[in-house]
Amino acid sequence: MRIKQTTFILIFLLATFFCFAQNEYLHFVEKQYDGILKEYYDSVYPLLYSDFSGKPYARYISMPSFSEEYAFSVEKIKGKSYIISNTFSESYWYAGYENRKDSVKIITIKTEISKELYIKIGELFEILSEVIIEPKRTGLDGTTYYFTTTNKKGEIKITETWSPQQNSLLGRLIRICDYVFSIGVENNISEELLLKGIEIFIKDLRINK
Repeated sequence: MRIKQTTFILIFLLATFFCFAQNEYLHFVEKQYDGILKEYYDSVYPLLYSDFSGKPYARYISMPSFSEEYAFSVEKIKGKSYIISNTFSESYWYAGYENRKDSVKIITIKTEISKELYIKIGELFEILSEVIIEPKRTGLDGTTYYFTTTNKKGEIKITETWSPQQNSLLGRLIRICDYVFSIGVENNISEELLLKGIEIFIKDLRINK
């Protein structure tokens, strides 16, 4: 997941020119699972939430079909701001299918970030909790992404999207969240560039609400 800063700049400064031609799909989560899916989600979420607080401020989960699941949570701990990034050592879904879930390890990395970035990520997720873009689109393969926050009423809001077009508005959102996740994993992304990218995205998102 190593991404050069020059590539990062081009993604956010040039993507604006062609992203709006794509259809966007973002909706609130209202799922009820049973059987093997219920067993999977009941197991995978508590593990991905390891070291996360009970009240989410800004939380992102990526659930790919063929590779390891991963997540981040933006946390305030003893007055300092952190990205806590969690990833599995392998796909939990396939490990469970092969009856060897106990072999899957959770890898947790905690990285301190600036107050400015903490606030900006929170602003982004607050906006996401107010946006519903229909129609709903899902599939068997691909990746489902979840965005969770607690709104001003104290309600936990979860929105999701499934495998958006890479150059669409939501495709840009996924890249932003993956950059945030990679701060904890690789710490090779400039906070200044990430702040700028989020600001540009929020502006574009508000235009398209």
